[in-house]
This record gives sequence, C-alpha cells and structure tokens, in this order.
Amino acid sequence: MVPQTLTGNPRHDRLIALVNERGYMNHDELAEILNVSIQTVRRDIRKLSEQGIVVRLHGGVGRSASSVTNMAFEQRETTYVREKTMIARQIADYIPNGSTVFITIGTSVEHVARMLAERQDLRVITNSLRVAWLLYKNASIEVVLPGGTPRPVNGGIIGPDTLSFVEGFQADYLITSVGAVSVDGCLLEFYINEAAVTRAMMAHSRHILLAIDHSKFTSSASVRLGNITPDMTVFTDRALPEPLSQLLQQRQVGVVIATD
Repeated sequence: MVPQTLTGNPRHDRLIALVNERGYMNHDELAEILNVSIQTVRRDIRKLSEQGIVVRLHGGVGRSASSVTNMAFEQRETTYVREKTMIARQIADYIPNGSTVFITIGTSVEHVARMLAERQDLRVITNSLRVAWLLYKNASIEVVLPGGTPRPVNGGIIGPDTLSFVEGFQADYLITSVGAVSVDGCLLEFYINEAAVTRAMMAHSRHILLAIDHSKFTSSASVRLGNITPDMTVFTDRALPEPLSQLLQQRQVGVVIATD
C-alpha cells in the first residue's frame, strides 16, 4: 500500500518517513538520501519541527515524542515492517489450534492476523474490522465482531457496546500491541476509548501476548493500560532496555526476542 501524502511536500514526507523508521537521522545522511544541500535539510527540519512533526536535535533530527497523538495509520503500516513480521511469526507459533483469541487494533497485530489466516479451529474476537477482513474467509476460524462505533482512521470499533460485548467472553489469549512502554513496566496508549477496550480484553484473558517492537521503548503516550505482569509474554525484536529487563526478570515475565 502506498502511504498517503502527509504534508503535501514529497521531500518532507520522505524525510518524515526516514526519521520515523530509524528514530534519528543526521544532516549529512538526509542530504545524501534526499539529494539536496545540508542547508535545505536544516530548513526542512526547522519547518517540520515547528509543526511538531519531528524534533530538532544537535546535528540532526529525531522522531517526535508526542504523548498525545500517534503517527498516521498509513505511516505505521510502512514502519518497522521487518520487525513486526518477525514478532508476528513468533506469536502465531505460540497460539495452539482450538484457542479463543482476543485481537485488538493496530498494524502490529494485523501482521499476527495474517500469520493466523491459514490456521484451524480458532475463535477470534476482535474490535478491528481490518483484522476481521484478514481472517473471515477461513471457514475454520470463527470471527466475532462487537457492536460499537467504527473509527475511519484505523477500522477499530469502540464505545460502550464494544466494552459490554467483550466482557461476555473469556479468552485463552489476548494479542495486542501498545503505544509505549515505560521503564517501570507501565503499558501506555494514545487514545482513551481504544485503551478502554484493550483493558477489558486484558481483564478477560488468561494470557496476554504483547507485540512490542523496539521503538515502543522510547515512545511516549499518556493513557495507562496497566503494568506488565506475570500473565503476559513480551514479544520484541531487540534486547530490552536494561532497567526494564531486570524488572521483568524480577516479575518472572516471559520475553521472546524474535529473529529472522
């Protein structure tokens, strides 16, 4: 899928995509990739930082650490695809046939849904229209959708009816990602209504599988989902930051580092 234009300026969109993918870019790298002068790169960075899209740093530019809004869904679809695919493969292998599974909203869990699409005898309860679309054609997978209000931005279903529906189930597994993870093990999200559904699924799942690529350990979000607990397993693509790694060892939380 080709990402939609974000700013109306193709060079700016390319710069934003590079920074979101790599986390940090210096002026020289950007000038070479974009085929412009360093002075042009600096002007672009200044303009985008004034809009809150990126952060100006010494010698370069970094990803915006906004805790209020997540990056555009179309951007996230093309960010960390390799890492999300590796994580998804590990999670899919973890799910036995015959399971009842909650799946939330997001690009990371959509990768897992693709891996599950050929599986047998699953019941999948999801508030994501996009996840349902990936799975419904398999007659051996029962796909269950709640009532509620769909969000055009990501196909997520939210609202009181959604919460009430989720609370009527007890799942073997929940597959979810998060907006950010703090060093004290707190799971964070960007949007209150989406977080409410995820919390309800957490409360009605026997085991929680967290699909968390490495960028989530340096991101910032403001809505609390709860803390990482022993009934969770963290699936990621790199070693965890040391303070968090030690904390999860103390809590006896499983961590799976996905590889190719």
